[in-house]
Amino acid sequence: MKLPSFARARARRLVASPAELLRVIEQARRKQASVRSTRSLEPVLADLRSMFDLLRAWARREYSDVSSANLLLIVGAIVYFLMPADFVPDIILGLGLADDAAVIAWVVRAIRDELEKFKTAVPIRRPQPVPDPLDPRTVALDWRLVTAGIAITAGVVAALWFLG
Repeated sequence: MKLPSFARARARRLVASPAELLRVIEQARRKQASVRSTRSLEPVLADLRSMFDLLRAWARREYSDVSSANLLLIVGAIVYFLMPADFVPDIILGLGLADDAAVIAWVVRAIRDELEKFKTAVPIRRPQPVPDPLDPRTVALDWRLVTAGIAITAGVVAALWFLG
């Protein structure tokens, strides 16, 4: 089995441009995060996340022990995953990701040793989501500051009442 020519050509261009590759990895990560995981899809999605980690480390020059052939296979699989109109278009519910999962599983089988070597060599540092500062669920209150603010406000009100 070979990757489609469009995926191989785009993979070669992305490998030549690590900054662009990082942008594509982020697009693919967002698409992967939006996929509703099922029990049968979860192992494939976990392997896909490992491929993201390997590519991110390679693009940042944190890891270089990957063959160029395997690097092109991994990037080609990511390109195929991102294409909305591949052999089975992603808009076909239930089947749209089946071909993507098959390509990812095929690539993982081909590079399994390389992926395992990466997992043992590099501690995984997945990007953490940035909390929304306006979301009340993510705001951590420091009660000492709240108490101090209340005390200062009460003092100012008392001083104004006393002077006024």
